Parts: sequence; C-alpha cells; structure tokens
Amino acid sequence: MAPPPMNTMEQLLAVQNAISQAEQLVQDGNIVLLKFRALLLSILPQASDRFATLLVFTALVLALVPSKYMLLVVFLETFTRYSPPRKASTERWMRRLREWWFNIPAATVVIKLRQSEKGDKKRK
Repeated sequence: MAPPPMNTMEQLLAVQNAISQAEQLVQDGNIVLLKFRALLLSILPQASDRFATLLVFTALVLALVPSKYMLLVVFLETFTRYSPPRKASTERWMRRLREWWFNIPAATVVIKLRQSEKGDKKRK
C-alpha cells in the first residue's frame, strides 16, 4: 500500500515523530538492560533472589516438561488471560509484576573522566 500523499511539512512531522518513537524505544531498552544488570549484580538483594528463583524454576520446567505441554499451557494462558473468570486475577498479577519491576533501580552508569579533564572542570 502506498502511503497517503502528504505535503513537505507533514512528511517532516511524520519523520520527527518516528525518530522520537525510535529514541523512546532505545531508551526503554537501555532501562530494561540496566535493570537486568542490577538484578544480576544483586544491587537489590530481595529482587535478585526472586529473579534467581524464577530462573531456576524456568530451567526446571524447560528440563522436565515436554515442549508440547508447555506450548499448550502458553496457548491457553494467552487466549484465556482476559476471560471473565480470570480477568481479576490477571490484573492483580500484572499490577504486582509492574510494581516489582518499577521498584528495581536501574543501575547508575559512572563515567570516569581522565585526570586532565577533572582539572579543567575545576578551573572553570
């Protein structure tokens, strides 16, 4: 399908919007990577313990349960998640997961400056 005809200003706005969305995706990806780094380096011990337990449980399930049963469970979970009997519990679990995720601090990035740059900044 060809895109609808746009004038130059609309094209520029569309490009600017696409670039903004791409920047936001990159920033969100960086935050996710920093949070995973924080979990793996035990910056927040309680969250790291839960994450390690989840990894061990996932490894056990992958090792012991046949793949056809895992696919069946994933299929059923995906298509019944927001059905009336499960909607309340799904929303509750998603809210708990979201709260847990937002409580994990993104590890701070420390930029080390060379000695000459530190001296230049102190003089200014």
